[in-house]
Amino acid sequence: MSLWDTVSCDLKKAAKDATNKRLNAGQRASLHAIAERLPWNGVIIADEVGMGKTRIAVEVAKQVKNAKGRIAILVPPGLGYQWETELRDGGISDVRPLLRSLWSYFAAWEAEKKAEQQPWFDEQLVMLSHAFANWRLGENSHPWRWALLPELYALWHKERNDRLPRYYRNNSKLDDPWVRNAGRSIINNIQDNPSHPKECFLDKLLLKYRWSSSLEDDYKRGSEQREQLEKCIGLGLGVFDLLIVDEAHKSRGDDSGLSRLLNNLTWRSPDARVICMTATPVELDSSQWVHSLGRIGVDSTVLDSIKSSIDNYTNSAGNLRKFWRSSEEIRKQYGEHAKRFQKALSPYVLRRHKRDDDTVKKFLRESRFSLNEYRREREISVELDNLSTEWRQAICSAESLSFATRMAQDSGAKRLRLTLGSGHGIASMLDQTKTDEKDDSKQREYDHQQEDDQKKETDLSSRATQDKREERIRWWKAVMKQAFTDENALYDHPAILATVSIIEDITQSGEKVLVFGRYTKPMRILTEILNARAMLRALEDGTPWPQSRISNQEGDSKLPMSVLAAFCQLRKEDSIKPPVLDELNKKLEAQYNDFSNRQEQFRSSLIENLKTGLRELGMPENSKDMDRVALRGLIATIGDDSQTTVVARALSELCVSDKPCPREIASAFRDLVKAARDRDDPDADEDGDGGIDEAEAQNYWEMLFERMKEEYSVPRGGFARLMYGGTAQSTRRMLQLAFNRIHSFPKVLVAQSMVGREGLNLHEACRTVVMLHPEWNPGVVEQQIGRVDRVGSYWSKLLDEAIQGDKRGDELPRIEVRPVVFKGTYDEHNWKVLRKRWDDLRSQLHGIVIPNSRIEKNDTEGQEILKKITRQTPDFSPGRAR
Repeated sequence: MSLWDTVSCDLKKAAKDATNKRLNAGQRASLHAIAERLPWNGVIIADEVGMGKTRIAVEVAKQVKNAKGRIAILVPPGLGYQWETELRDGGISDVRPLLRSLWSYFAAWEAEKKAEQQPWFDEQLVMLSHAFANWRLGENSHPWRWALLPELYALWHKERNDRLPRYYRNNSKLDDPWVRNAGRSIINNIQDNPSHPKECFLDKLLLKYRWSSSLEDDYKRGSEQREQLEKCIGLGLGVFDLLIVDEAHKSRGDDSGLSRLLNNLTWRSPDARVICMTATPVELDSSQWVHSLGRIGVDSTVLDSIKSSIDNYTNSAGNLRKFWRSSEEIRKQYGEHAKRFQKALSPYVLRRHKRDDDTVKKFLRESRFSLNEYRREREISVELDNLSTEWRQAICSAESLSFATRMAQDSGAKRLRLTLGSGHGIASMLDQTKTDEKDDSKQREYDHQQEDDQKKETDLSSRATQDKREERIRWWKAVMKQAFTDENALYDHPAILATVSIIEDITQSGEKVLVFGRYTKPMRILTEILNARAMLRALEDGTPWPQSRISNQEGDSKLPMSVLAAFCQLRKEDSIKPPVLDELNKKLEAQYNDFSNRQEQFRSSLIENLKTGLRELGMPENSKDMDRVALRGLIATIGDDSQTTVVARALSELCVSDKPCPREIASAFRDLVKAARDRDDPDADEDGDGGIDEAEAQNYWEMLFERMKEEYSVPRGGFARLMYGGTAQSTRRMLQLAFNRIHSFPKVLVAQSMVGREGLNLHEACRTVVMLHPEWNPGVVEQQIGRVDRVGSYWSKLLDEAIQGDKRGDELPRIEVRPVVFKGTYDEHNWKVLRKRWDDLRSQLHGIVIPNSRIEKNDTEGQEILKKITRQTPDFSPGRAR
């Protein structure tokens, strides 16, 4: 029986096991469908965001591992922590840290660790970062970074010709012990496996590689030597039977890091399979189906046939949206093309929909609304009539630039054109004049990638016309920037102020808000204003505020601009003067003393409560569980009150109850330790003797505490928090933990789109997504909304409570989507285009071609036509036959 026949049988058994509480009925149905497909081809798991694709993939990996197959999991850089948790919970615990760098790669062959650590090709499961192949190899790169290519050439030259090539001996560029160990290990592995498929590559390498005395060469991306080096690095990873690609829609370009990882660095067995996981295999264009299918190894000749079915279906769906009511012929044509589209893709694509989710079914049943109405999109409108002259001028300038920059060569205008071409509205255009070189670096990298993926525009205009256009661009840019001549102008940003108003309405009702933006300066100011306003309200109301003083960064006695702006926004009368900084600090200190007294009461009994609580959770004091080890480390530092104080503050914020019981405190401690841990952390058992003594426990705790200290040691008002490209991974995890607790700070999480939109679970205490800088790529928007629209969401709890309270229809809570839109501007066109693209995405992936909102509820004829169309729409749910 072949590997895939064995895996198929085992997956079908697992799919029938209803006792496995990790998998729900829909996930088990997916396992069965995957079992039917893997003997023939790879699979795209395209379930909607938040439906548990990772758990399905982990179960497949486990069965392949049990059948003695090898697996590579390709993971976005920031998601290693979550994959670690899912693998461990799914029964796969013996996995090495996410491989992120060449240094970590070669460390497997470190001489001192040779007896302890096996080569990568001996690991059954390897986790690789999407960014692993993004090496920068320039003229001054240290030789060890590229030396494996000449090392393998030399060793294979000796194997084939019984001698080493000239200049190999005593070559200072080939003297790195890790690289030499790796080279010998790889060659021995190939020699020990006669069926190894890589001898052919090494034989070709002898013919193609340019060996010389200097060994210097061009290893830049795209060069022949770079591709050869990547394949040599891949030899050290070994041959894989299964590749699992998470967020497989990323980096579609052929020269992207993920594409090179797939094509060059992961060698595959002859019958290897690829499973791609993505909620958006199509984002902007139906042709992206071809790329997604190509990643799972569908043959190019088959792809040509599939492409025809995709194009025909897309065109038919577009025609249907125009003439669905008037033309029977177009409806019939759509049905035929939908059937062919489904037949062409169903061997490769599985997609579970939100309509299959129990919570969504419950909402539809109780509300009588259409499928996509469980989410509600309501704009945060910025009315131009209420703006100052300077802001109106800036917005008019941005509008004018939307026309003037279309064919311009000016670099600044090029960025503006990209901003518009990517569908980002007026707020994005205004705010990109305030980008931060360091903090916005990740966002800029993504923007440049988007620019490369767009079609290149050709300027056919004359030089004279071009000169006039560039002159107009310079003039409009100068006018737009006048609104920002004062560094404090962003504190009066109309989009920020409109957003603050909506956020406070939501948070004052007891809920949390997730905000997405692109540029850190306006996002940081939004965060500062929210915190300052919350602090001023707390002082006025006498509400405890976890901050003892504020200071001006300038070092003088003036109020920080954020506090001054917040006071001016909140003041009731113009005659009221802003407070003096010293007076404000006295009030903060007085109320903070009361706050500290309550914290001290919690701290004084913390250790005993933790001991009792962990025991109640089933962890005896001699347990090697990391939570118990961490507590032992904390107890060992009991003389350091500062550490206990930090932990007490963290746990008091994470506990739900005002007077939590030991079990609740211990549960919060376990979550805190889990968030502070990292996959790359060394084992607490440092000497490997099978036990953990007090010194080892203390060292382990000190490592965790350093991460907690950064987050909890500074008394600050954390009503709103910012998460951007420079936020440390451990801080992101602790922010995620705190944001998912309904009673704890932060109440508002402001996340940079490139950082927070994928992988993070932010759904346990939030159902509202605000888009400060709205996107028009519906795939990106789906990912953003998917942070709160997930299995077991806060929305589902609110829905159950509402139904139990006999609420129906419009009274039922929904997932709230709140884009910021400047009324009467380019933004309205932007959202018109987004909705059209969203319609295209829904027709491709959601089975929604004609939105219910286009039909009146008393239109019986239209409703009947819509039902017939819905029955014809493609369906890739796992319950359908292959």
